[in-house]
Amino acid sequence: MNLDTVVKKIASGELQIRDDEYIGENGLPYCKNCKTTRMWYSPDKQFVARCYCQCEEEAEERRKKEEARQKLIAEFNSRSSLSMLGDRYRGIRIKDAIITESNRAVYEKCHNYVTNAKAMRENNIGLYIYGDNSSGKTYLTACICNELLWQGFRCVYTNLATILNEIRGSYDKNGMGECELLDRLQAYDFAFIDDFGKEFLGREYNASSSKWAEEKLFEVINARYNAQKPTIFSSNYEISELASVLNLDKAIVERVNEMATRTLKLEGDDFRSTARQSKSELAKKLGI
Repeated sequence: MNLDTVVKKIASGELQIRDDEYIGENGLPYCKNCKTTRMWYSPDKQFVARCYCQCEEEAEERRKKEEARQKLIAEFNSRSSLSMLGDRYRGIRIKDAIITESNRAVYEKCHNYVTNAKAMRENNIGLYIYGDNSSGKTYLTACICNELLWQGFRCVYTNLATILNEIRGSYDKNGMGECELLDRLQAYDFAFIDDFGKEFLGREYNASSSKWAEEKLFEVINARYNAQKPTIFSSNYEISELASVLNLDKAIVERVNEMATRTLKLEGDDFRSTARQSKSELAKKLGI
């Protein structure tokens, strides 16, 4: 039908309009909410078709983005080889964190980091977050990871032990090969390496294994470095202690220092002790 025919049919009631529409001055249906047309016609007015109004287009765009986001999160949650972000940390966001006077400044910086995630990715700005045991480093980095996932970025959350196990598994064909693993690590927009340096405690008791682990660590870090994509490290050690306490190779320490654009110290609260005390008190109330 051409435009004139459609306008006549609408005016006569032969073509019904919807409850959330009104007839505009041109005789076509308009959305009551956004006041834009829901009828498209060709320049020669010979072809007419229903179309989305502005608010319907926006709703459809939001739906598509949400669908893509959910798909990304589902893929992340089902990726078992490298991801160690289990049920405990799945879905947690910065708004869910317990903010105290001790950790407030670091959380504010991390909130700004994810708010400006696109610029962080484009400019390859990484983080190095360190602090004592139970200070909440893993919780904080998990929050950052989930925030980035919700924005549609591809992330991997892992640690060196998981990576080394995957490489060892490839030797008997149970894991992905080193080249595939490094290719994957290069592909992610953001990579999280938790408990950095932990594997090198007591390295003097197994020098050969420690040397092999150090070589693989350099390959992993170098892959991210060459890909020019951000890496977020969490550790119990300051960057300077990677060399002085753990005796990590100078090349690794220099790479980490360069990749960690900002170094943040998480101080204060022992969340594990607090959680344990809370569960203990509940158990007592229940007679246990």
